[in-house]
Amino acid sequence: MLFAFVSRHTPTPEQFQLAQAKGITLEHVGDMDAFTVTSGDVYAKGAYEGVVCVHPAAAMRLCHTFLIGVFENENRAPEGERPSFSAKALHVYDSISN
Repeated sequence: MLFAFVSRHTPTPEQFQLAQAKGITLEHVGDMDAFTVTSGDVYAKGAYEGVVCVHPAAAMRLCHTFLIGVFENENRAPEGERPSFSAKALHVYDSISN
């Protein structure tokens, strides 16, 4: 399945691996305004089955058209150090079929 990765950041190797383990190919499409994004904005970038996004507003605006992927992050920094986040899981939500 091809998913748009909506972010100003490119996916990390860990994120690519987590997606691949679920049969998902990520394609970075750049950042979009979470409060105004539409399915048309995503389709203008390609024919996607799903969207991986960070912002809950984007997920809510797109969940009626696409599968929604969200990476679960964990802080790997020791207590008191600057946070250092890393993806530990990819969760996919389907509100289209439900």
